Amino acid sequence: MFHHLLIVIDDRAKAFRAVLVGLRLARCLAACVTVVFVVPALPGAREARGGSSRDTVTRGRAVFERVRRVASALGVTCTCRFAFGRDLDATTAEVIERNACDLVIVSTDGLRPVRTKAAWR
Repeated sequence: MFHHLLIVIDDRAKAFRAVLVGLRLARCLAACVTVVFVVPALPGAREARGGSSRDTVTRGRAVFERVRRVASALGVTCTCRFAFGRDLDATTAEVIERNACDLVIVSTDGLRPVRTKAAWR
């Protein structure tokens, strides 16, 4: 049914729940997973929430380490990637279009769901 799942997350604390749901689903379906960590480009010097993009990438690497450990424990093939962009919706839509995935899981706490042409196929 689903052979390749795409999980789109950012650096918010509850985003890892989407990873856990996706990895468990992939295990049940014998599917592979691509986890994309979205790093928004910061306008100006610094935002109140985030610090710099470099800090976000550092946090993303830590998340990827955790994702790889969980995927390995579940026996799921997993690829981790970064996506950079100023507009979160456009960046997410581009990632969805670029990766030929059967199912897209988006963290509801961090990122808003994106409707693209691929989502309606």
